[in-house]
Amino acid sequence: MLGKTIIFITFLFFANGYSNPEVRRAPPDTFLNVVTFLIFIINSKYIKLYHLRTEDGYILEMHRIPHGRNSRGNDTRPAVLVVPGVFCSSADWVNMGPEKSLGFMLADEGYDVWLANYRGTRWSRKHAKLNPDVDLKAYWTFSFQQIGYYDLPAFIDYILSLNKQEKLFYVGHSQGTTTFFALTSTRLEYNEKIRLSITLSPVAYMGHTTNPLIHSFEISDNKFDYLLVQDYHIYEILPYNPYLTLIAAIFCQDNAPTQEICASLLYMVAGYTPDQLNKTMMPVIASNTPAGASIVQGLHFTQLYRSKKFQMFDYGKEKNLEIYGQTTPPEYDLSKITAPVAMYYGSKDPACAKEDVDKAASEISNLVINKRIEGFSHIDVLWGIDVVPLLYNDIIELMKLY
Repeated sequence: MLGKTIIFITFLFFANGYSNPEVRRAPPDTFLNVVTFLIFIINSKYIKLYHLRTEDGYILEMHRIPHGRNSRGNDTRPAVLVVPGVFCSSADWVNMGPEKSLGFMLADEGYDVWLANYRGTRWSRKHAKLNPDVDLKAYWTFSFQQIGYYDLPAFIDYILSLNKQEKLFYVGHSQGTTTFFALTSTRLEYNEKIRLSITLSPVAYMGHTTNPLIHSFEISDNKFDYLLVQDYHIYEILPYNPYLTLIAAIFCQDNAPTQEICASLLYMVAGYTPDQLNKTMMPVIASNTPAGASIVQGLHFTQLYRSKKFQMFDYGKEKNLEIYGQTTPPEYDLSKITAPVAMYYGSKDPACAKEDVDKAASEISNLVINKRIEGFSHIDVLWGIDVVPLLYNDIIELMKLY
């Protein structure tokens, strides 16, 4: 309960500030004020919560921004499904405030914005039959493969049914792009439900990645997997921890002598871009992220690195034969994706090497744009200081064409 309360302070503070100019001028660290939480509850009409169930029983939560500051949402508005990356959640699309968060900007531009939380993250840790803290193996044995096959269709169908629309816009970051590629290359009917897919820091092929998290799994040569899963029964990694919010508020705030350590941790994982990281906002970022993931997700991305292929999860020859009908995991065929796809990534992104992004782009038949943004890291497409003029304005203009 404490964890959800603290997280809602950040997410909902900005929701209230989004509709209240007085709150919008408050300093970033105001999100820690309990009064802010109470104010948001009163104004909760600006953010709506929805729950849905996947075909395999996971119960997911979406946060909706149905209208912008200059309307009340009575008209029909094009729907946008926004999907976060691994270890992230819906909050990451609004935590930079109304003027620099893509979620709020799209709402102001006239879109009905749906912020997704896929299985295993802090707002989607429920199942019709399984307990994520008890039924560890059964609940946590999933990767982006299952998220793409089950979660995304559940999100898409729910939104389109509620809005009575035939298509929606899709915006994904990192794993949110991987799941999109997995879905639209296997369940081909979902291509017809996408107006345009905006993929930020797109991840399909990973043969040239320099991301240290992937390399930590690779160096272990499966021993890391065995140690955590077989010996210690650790299936969930980097779950949301409310105490991290308090620690970050102390050690990552402006004027703290340890602030550079916080920045270095982000640089190590996402890429070194000191000109783009707003250090003042690091406590806010840490209040949302990490949001939890399955260890199988990390192992699957490591398999992509090892194999140099974009393929389904490799269970080993015997189980592959049982599940797939062949001894090797099937590859995802990106040429089957017919929905329009736009790709944006940073030149200093360790997860998205140019060779890998270009290879995926060359295979997608309906590619709209493949743009490399100089000086951007893996997370600058979300929180970079210059993200609005260098990226978000372009995205909004492109979406107007569809």
